[in-house]
Formats: sequence, C-alpha cells, structure tokens
Amino acid sequence: MIVSTQKQSSDALYDIIKPLVFSGYDYVASASEARRKFDYTDYDLTIINTPLPDEFGSELVLDIADKSLSAILILVKSDLIEQVQEKLAVTGAFVVGKPINKQVLLQSIPFVLNSKQIIATLREQNKALKRKMDDVKVMERAKYCLIQYLGLDEKQAHRYIQKQAMDLRVSQRTVADNILKTYEV
Repeated sequence: MIVSTQKQSSDALYDIIKPLVFSGYDYVASASEARRKFDYTDYDLTIINTPLPDEFGSELVLDIADKSLSAILILVKSDLIEQVQEKLAVTGAFVVGKPINKQVLLQSIPFVLNSKQIIATLREQNKALKRKMDDVKVMERAKYCLIQYLGLDEKQAHRYIQKQAMDLRVSQRTVADNILKTYEV
C-alpha cells in the first residue's frame, strides 16, 4: 500500500519499486483511509509519503506497527529524519529522506522486508514465551491447591498433574485448569 496525498506521487513511487516483484498496489490518500484498509487487509509493504492531509504520518506508522506485520517505509523531509527516527524507533519502520534517491529507496525495501520477518519471528517467540509463563503460573496455582486441599507435597502434586495428563491424554495445562475449577471458588 502507498499512502500519499497525491496519486501521481504514489504512481511514481510504484514505478520505482515495480522491479522488486510487486504485482500491484493499493493507493490511499489519507491516514484514516489507510487505517480502514488495514482493518481487513494486511500488506507486505506500506510506504507513507508525509505529510498526509489528516496527520503527519508517524501516528499512522505506530498504528500499523501495532496492528500488522507490514514492513513500513516512511518518506519525510530530510531535515526531519532524526526526529522521526527517534519517535518510530520501536516500530521497525525505515525512514527515508526526501527528495528521494531512487537507489536508496530500492536498497531500503529489501532491508525493511527482512526487518519485518525478524520482527514477526520475535513476536511469535514472545507470544510463545508468554503462553509458557501463563502455563507455569496455572500449574503452580494448581499444585498449591493440591497441597492445600489434598495434603500433598510439591513433588507429589506435580506428579499427580503429570499422571492425570498422561492418563486422560490431555495437556498438563488442561489438568491444572480442571484442578483450579474444582478447588478455587
């Protein structure tokens, strides 16, 4: 997707990046239109040509980075590069100065797409770690219930959960959830 106030600028940008095997693009003229598009479509690459008619564009970058895995390239006046980079550092967006150097733009896009893949992998790893931490917390609470209500020690409680999971052919988390349903009010 290319977000730019003028369609001609958008077409010119697309003509530059077309050799990088993009089969087509969506054009929107404002940040609000872009947000609506992202509600039902995800894009491999989003280029934002600032300023936009309804906002500068950095707020849009923050929203896209939060909701999507799209690689983001934001085009800003050269004197604003440092300020925008500082604001958008956590998003993984790449800031390119205007006027645009065709070579810099073409070299930036593969870098941005690779960064997108790295960020996606890190997000998945983060989700997996959060799930594991949640599982551990639930297991510990379930063991505590078994210790408190059945008089088991920690090792026995742990073994009880493991055995129930094997016997019932379910995860230890499922057994722990059932224990909590039984003993916690």
